[in-house]
Amino acid sequence: MRALGCLLSVAISAACTYTTVNNPPLAGPGLLVPAGPPVASEATPAVSVTNAQVCPAGQSCSWQCDEGNCAFECGEGASCDIQCDGGGCSIAVATGASCNAQCDGGRCETSCAPGASCDFHCDGGACSVACGEGSTCNFDCDKGDCVTRTADAS
Repeated sequence: MRALGCLLSVAISAACTYTTVNNPPLAGPGLLVPAGPPVASEATPAVSVTNAQVCPAGQSCSWQCDEGNCAFECGEGASCDIQCDGGGCSIAVATGASCNAQCDGGRCETSCAPGASCDFHCDGGACSVACGEGSTCNFDCDKGDCVTRTADAS
């Protein structure tokens, strides 16, 4: 019975992929913007996502997107919890912010700015995460076809 339990545990672990990315400093300003133009900021580069729900700097926000295809911005130093049940969400996390995002429908695009802490779970697969220099990104992709990319200025 113990052997069967161990075998089941190994099988479940093999079906999941969990990656922790701690990016070293990169050449260049650092953040891949998922959609829309960047917003000018003297302190740090911010990200602007078209028609996004925005959590202001230093605030705590919790959002749920049942239908999918929502856009969210987590401002500098903010703390955000995001649930994207329908998938296809765009999530931008600014410098010094922390974000816990769940993308059950898959196809989510996320970016984690330099110095941010991001925890992304993609249960539907086909998600993409960009991690800025000095950021800490935890990325869990259950269905596969997910990409972790380094942030760049393009």
